[in-house]
Amino acid sequence: MSFLRWLLRLFYGLLALLCIAIGVYFAVDNPDTIAPKLAGNTLPSGSVGFWLIGFLLFGLLLGFIVSLLPYYAERRRASGLERQLQRLERELHSVRRQVSGD
Repeated sequence: MSFLRWLLRLFYGLLALLCIAIGVYFAVDNPDTIAPKLAGNTLPSGSVGFWLIGFLLFGLLLGFIVSLLPYYAERRRASGLERQLQRLERELHSVRRQVSGD
């Protein structure tokens, strides 16, 4: 099993290096300088490739953060249900004790 894990890590590492290489090539191949405007504010000037890759990474990060919201909501719901289960088990235990005492 560890060989498969090692192979998967190697694959992901090579995939990351390929993406970085493509990004560098894209940035070098698009040297035109622009100064984008974001919400009325002019951002510092940079190459087209730099800004496209930067906004792509920003969008990926934002999407990842937004995708975590349902995970944390379900985690909170699960912990609430666990507390409710423990409370009901304590109540059931006390009721069984009362019944066995009668």
